[in-house]
Amino acid sequence: MQKLKAILTLIRLPNLVFIFLTQLLAYYFLIKPCLNQQQVHSSLANPYLFILTFSTVLIAAAGYIINDYFDIGIDAINKPERVTIEKIFKRRTIIIWHIVLNILAVSMAAYVAYYVIQLRYVGLQLLSIFLLLVYSTTFKRKLITGNFIISILTALTLLSIAAYEPSFPLFNLKIYYVKMYWVYILFAFLITFCREVVKDIEDIKGDDVQHCKTIPIVWGIQTAKNFVFALIGILLLLLIIMSVRYYDADLILVMYWLVLLIFPLLFICYKLRLATNAVHFHQLSSLIKWITLAGILSMIFI
Repeated sequence: MQKLKAILTLIRLPNLVFIFLTQLLAYYFLIKPCLNQQQVHSSLANPYLFILTFSTVLIAAAGYIINDYFDIGIDAINKPERVTIEKIFKRRTIIIWHIVLNILAVSMAAYVAYYVIQLRYVGLQLLSIFLLLVYSTTFKRKLITGNFIISILTALTLLSIAAYEPSFPLFNLKIYYVKMYWVYILFAFLITFCREVVKDIEDIKGDDVQHCKTIPIVWGIQTAKNFVFALIGILLLLLIIMSVRYYDADLILVMYWLVLLIFPLLFICYKLRLATNAVHFHQLSSLIKWITLAGILSMIFI
């Protein structure tokens, strides 16, 4: 039981569920309705959709594993109760898991690409694996770069599912569903960036000992807070503009955004202004994760 709990902690099971939901909901509530509206046949049907989604989940799980592998020193200070490598699993075992999961993920994506679109689209999965590895080894400790890479990878969760559906007009912003798809891509990027910076503030003690150059360490905690305020401001502006634009056509969605996204984001700003210690920033990080889930589930109301 202890080993199972350690595995679930290592792969960040809740985050994997988020990724799984994001891709499935994006397909069924944005991509598929768009194709139906355009009277175009869907190529990414079952079982290809689920194979591709599981491929993404495996890449993410491998990324979390290798990140913890290189973060033993930092986590020993910031989250000693979460450190499982060396206590429960050997380093060699972790590397083997990382390799096996990535091979499985690429194989699954290649299978889908071969039968649905073109094999070269597997490059998206290879790029994700490369970025996760470089992030864990190098960029996580660099100013802004690490935060930016994780945010881009989160956005790629949506972009990849659209890329594997060749009939989906991803760049035709005149179509309602495409426009909303980009709203969710931007939402994913911005909310992830916010959470990454908040986590950097929370983990400042361990990061400083390991000589990381995160925003709060280099520019100070207040500047890091201001950076998050700016990101939330952009996100709020995006949601408000879209809410005003589609108030009459999508009243339920707009009310959902107002109650479960806009108001909570304003509350985050209030709590962030008052936050002074690691416990406060951990609570904020958890709140942002719930807002992320609310954003994902809002696709149902489109």
